[in-house]
Amino acid sequence: MAGKRTKNSIVFPVIILLVLAGLFYLSSKQSYSYFTLSPTTTSATASSNTLAVATSTPADQPEVIIDNVPIAVDLSITNAQIQQGLSGRPTLGTDDGMLFLFTKPAIYRFWMPNMNFPLDMIWINNNKIVDISADVPTTFDPAHPIFYTPKVPAQYVLEVNAHFSKNNGIGIGDTVTFENIPFNEAVVK
Repeated sequence: MAGKRTKNSIVFPVIILLVLAGLFYLSSKQSYSYFTLSPTTTSATASSNTLAVATSTPADQPEVIIDNVPIAVDLSITNAQIQQGLSGRPTLGTDDGMLFLFTKPAIYRFWMPNMNFPLDMIWINNNKIVDISADVPTTFDPAHPIFYTPKVPAQYVLEVNAHFSKNNGIGIGDTVTFENIPFNEAVVK
């Protein structure tokens, strides 16, 4: 019976079209492969944001120090770097992380497509941890994505392996110091 269409031969293309339409919708809402921006900020938060940056040579490894816990970081500064984030990376070193630099505090939304390991997302503003999204799983459904956001505006997001915060006694209110971080290069607005 060549030429006769079955119910399944029609349903599959319709499902594909719906998935593609959902992905198009998400991309039209500034949902990138890794995060979306929701630039809600309070003027008091934005104007009071100052950094305590430790000094050392620019050739040194960028590092975030949280209450004497050093974390070597890769930087996500440009739109392309932020969109990529840790997506597709097979692993992350035990004491390593990725620091996302934004030009102003806001409620930034992150999601987990193409992630191979769970994370702790440490939200930072004014050299303090303002929130932690702990043990974020790698689960990702493009039709119904889960977004992770801080409870208050944050200017920087530090991603480390899941359980890192708990294992190192890191919590909201802890002091954060930055070394060898080129804050003036952040381009995302």
